Amino acid sequence: MRADDEILSPSGGVTALRERPRKRGTVRELTGYGSPDEVFEDHYDRLVQALTILAGDREVAADAVQEAFARLVRSWDYLARYQDPAGWVRRVALNQIRDNRRLSFRQARYLARFGQQEPTTDGPTAEDPVLWAKVRALPLKQRTAVALYFVGDLTAREVAQTMRVSEGTVDQHLHRALETLRDKLEGQW
Repeated sequence: MRADDEILSPSGGVTALRERPRKRGTVRELTGYGSPDEVFEDHYDRLVQALTILAGDREVAADAVQEAFARLVRSWDYLARYQDPAGWVRRVALNQIRDNRRLSFRQARYLARFGQQEPTTDGPTAEDPVLWAKVRALPLKQRTAVALYFVGDLTAREVAQTMRVSEGTVDQHLHRALETLRDKLEGQW
């Protein structure tokens, strides 16, 4: 027994500390994934599709997701213990999109100050560009919930964890988004 595994009892004697119970099993048994490659294979395509709607550009979304997976690979020894490594990747990718958006806004303000045109971004290729244009016009939180839920094929709980809000808030964002889309698209079909 090591010295740091002992404490003094109230009577002055030495008492061994109990070891904290540890999760037993392999990484695969704990998380369902044995390697970052497996997480990548299961989640990359859907996550890029979902974040394309949020970012408005497939390349920006793909870059954010790739960066998140690169960080997952670099930190796999630590992140493999997470209950949901895919949730961690979603969160990092979403933060990347937000950071890119902030950078774009700063660049656009800078260019506008000096009389240059603002950069334009191409939207995602979709089967119905009118619908996706309306989705991109939604407020950011509603657009994020729609993208992750409908395109990313996440559950409301996973969307809530990714957005760091409650499931009820996700339901509210989805409801409001669908109401807005219904109103805007009514009569077009």
